[in-house]
Amino acid sequence: MTQTARHGERLLGSIRPRYIKNAARALLQHYPDEFTTDFETNKRLVEQYTDVESKKVRNRIAGYLVRLVRTRMRIEAEMAEDTEEAGDAE
Repeated sequence: MTQTARHGERLLGSIRPRYIKNAARALLQHYPDEFTTDFETNKRLVEQYTDVESKKVRNRIAGYLVRLVRTRMRIEAEMAEDTEEAGDAE
């Protein structure tokens, strides 16, 4: 059986542990321009910047970093779009 469960029509995934989120956010705060949307690149950077010995934990941190970077890029794009629209309205 998989770790996902049905809720209505949406398929829900597993929840990341807080230590994964905290580690990823701390890395992103210390090295904001280093991480990308590429998992393999982030995996090597996590290995370089941390002392995580577990491959599984390293990969989970790198995966969450991809999500955080994508979210940040989407928010920045929306803000730029709103700024352009405000400039057009004047």
